[in-house]
Amino acid sequence: MTIAQGAVEADVEIRTPGSNWMWLWVLAGVWFAFVALDVATGGPWFTWRLVFACVFVAEGFGIRTLGVDLTQESVNIRGLRRRRVPWQEVQAVVRHNQRATGRVSLILDSGERLALRAPTSSLGLGGARYERDFHLIGQWWLAHRGQDWRPVRPEAPLPQV
Repeated sequence: MTIAQGAVEADVEIRTPGSNWMWLWVLAGVWFAFVALDVATGGPWFTWRLVFACVFVAEGFGIRTLGVDLTQESVNIRGLRRRRVPWQEVQAVVRHNQRATGRVSLILDSGERLALRAPTSSLGLGGARYERDFHLIGQWWLAHRGQDWRPVRPEAPLPQV
């Protein structure tokens, strides 16, 4: 993996692709149409359909904010529980494909594996963006892990992916 000149100078935000959350908003629109139909006809399912529509909207907004922020000092993982991991604690950036879904993980010096919610690819969608973001995270790690970085256990292989 080579480091492109200028690729790691400014902070980078990587978010969940629109294909992962936009369909939830489309589905919410369908439920809102059913709600409007219930209002017009006095249907008995008004409350439940409104609840479903609101849940889909909220879930779409929640998924939309998932991702990682790459800074000079750390990788900041955004999710329900945010986490800041200094680059010096990261031992490897690996990808794994499982059941037609591609994910990126960080292997920490404690042996912990952090699966990132973004970048991802699913059923072949977003493959080019996934590859670009995976290489970008790897470049940031190589550029910011520090001069004194050494593998924790060079004789031990990385976990199977």
